[in-house]
Amino acid sequence: MAASSRDRRPPVDVRRKRPHPALRSVLRSFEERRATLGAEVLTWPLTARPHQIIDIYLGDPFQLRIDGGRLQTAPETVVVGPQGSRRIQLSMSGEIHVFNILLQPAGLNRLIGIDMTSLVNEGITARDVIGKRAVLLNDAVRSATDFDSRVAAAERWFGMMLDDGAPQDGIDQTSRLMLAARGRVRIDRLVQRSGLSARQFQRRFTSQVGLSPKLYARTIRFDAALMAHRSEPAKPWTRIVHEAGYFDQAHFIRECHALVGVGPNQFIGDWDNIFSPDG
Repeated sequence: MAASSRDRRPPVDVRRKRPHPALRSVLRSFEERRATLGAEVLTWPLTARPHQIIDIYLGDPFQLRIDGGRLQTAPETVVVGPQGSRRIQLSMSGEIHVFNILLQPAGLNRLIGIDMTSLVNEGITARDVIGKRAVLLNDAVRSATDFDSRVAAAERWFGMMLDDGAPQDGIDQTSRLMLAARGRVRIDRLVQRSGLSARQFQRRFTSQVGLSPKLYARTIRFDAALMAHRSEPAKPWTRIVHEAGYFDQAHFIRECHALVGVGPNQFIGDWDNIFSPDG
């Protein structure tokens, strides 16, 4: 596989914080990333991954290209759904300052009742997803003076949203269990635990999380392998893919083709530039 491009990446200041315990059923983490690129342009593919994220761009906005189309400017606040394939290419330059909110798998469905299949492989202006209340979140975060105060502002907004949200259910808990197990769970056992029929489980899971249970587990495992490589670029790929639950390196390469459309040699280098939250 290709060597890591980590040595080409600019210094990045990363802040990360877990949400208040009362909000952890819908939120996983807050992150803030800052870097100065100047005229340098970094690009990377938005590969298959399980996360749902709200990005608030406090510096220069990212640029994106969808399905090889024209280059577009990302909205200042955007909801990014789970990705089951590779169709978006991102690029950035200038002054980078991004506040990321990483949600639980069924978090957005609980908060606003959205059918998450509408967000799969998409990045949509937050107001188009959440409505007028997205403006309150955007304004509260932007008016805050530092990372901790931005987190506090976002937590107040999510607390307000949670008061009107749906209660936790079996799908909510099952999807978080799949994340904690890094996708290495048997779907049939999860169905048994849920008390639903296999068809009911499939339908409700897909609606609340966005991806089918099987595809969701695959994207979790795939993302775990990529994140392991990113955090420890010198670690052998054979060890990474084995720890992620793949039979061997060939199995992982086949999954790359299935989920990304190309082999790892064709995207790993660019992927190392990624500026989105760690899962």
